[in-house]
Amino acid sequence: MITHPSIQTRLIRWSNLHAAVLLTASTAMLLFSWSIQLLLGCAALSFAWFIVRVQGNWSSISQFGPANAVTLFRLLLIFGLAAFTARPDLMIASALLILCLDGVDGWLARKFDCASEFGEYFDKETDAFFMLVLCWLIVLDQRLGLWILLPGLMRYVFVCFLMIAKPPAYKEQQTTTGKVVFVVTMLVLIACFTDYAPIYSPLALAITLLLSYSFIDSIRLIYRPNRDDE
Repeated sequence: MITHPSIQTRLIRWSNLHAAVLLTASTAMLLFSWSIQLLLGCAALSFAWFIVRVQGNWSSISQFGPANAVTLFRLLLIFGLAAFTARPDLMIASALLILCLDGVDGWLARKFDCASEFGEYFDKETDAFFMLVLCWLIVLDQRLGLWILLPGLMRYVFVCFLMIAKPPAYKEQQTTTGKVVFVVTMLVLIACFTDYAPIYSPLALAITLLLSYSFIDSIRLIYRPNRDDE
C-alpha cells in the first residue's frame, strides 16, 4: 500500500482537525447541555470534507472502491442511531449490523486489492466515531454516568496529545489485540441498551479501565528509549 506523501500529510492534518472538532463539540454538549445534533452536524461536515477534498477528485464511483463504499454505508448508519433512542431493540440491531460490516470493508479491500491509507483512515475514524456516538447515547438515555464518555473520547484526546506533544517517529499501528479489544468494547457498549444494568454496568467500567490503561501505556511506549539494538 503506497501513499503519496502529500496525501499522507493531508490525512494526518485532517485527523488532527477532526479530533479537535469532535472534542470541542463534546465539550460544548457537556457545558451547555446541547443536543447530540451538534456532534452529528460537526462530524458530518468533517467527514464530508475528508471524502471530497482530502483524497482528491473522484472521477468515478468505482475509483472510490467497494471497501470505502461499505465504510461510507456504516458511517451513514451511525448517523441514524440517534433516531432509535426510543427503541432499544432497533438500536441494538442497527449497532450490531454496523459492527458486523466493520469486517466486510477490510475483506473487500483485500479481495479487490484496493487497500489504501485513505481507506485505513476512513475505517478507523468511522470506528472511533461509532464508539463516541454510542457512549453519548448511553449518557443521554441515562443508562450510565458521564464516565462512560471516556472510551468514546479517548482516541480524540490521544490524537490531540500527539498533535501538541509531537513525539519523535510515532505512527499508529493496528494490532490483532487492538482489534479484539475494540470488538469487545463495542459489544459491551451495545449491551448497555438492554435492561440488564447489573450485568452491563460492571462490564462497561471494566472496559473503560482497560482502555484507560491502554491509553497510558501507549504514551509510555512513545517515549520509551529505542531498544531495537539490544
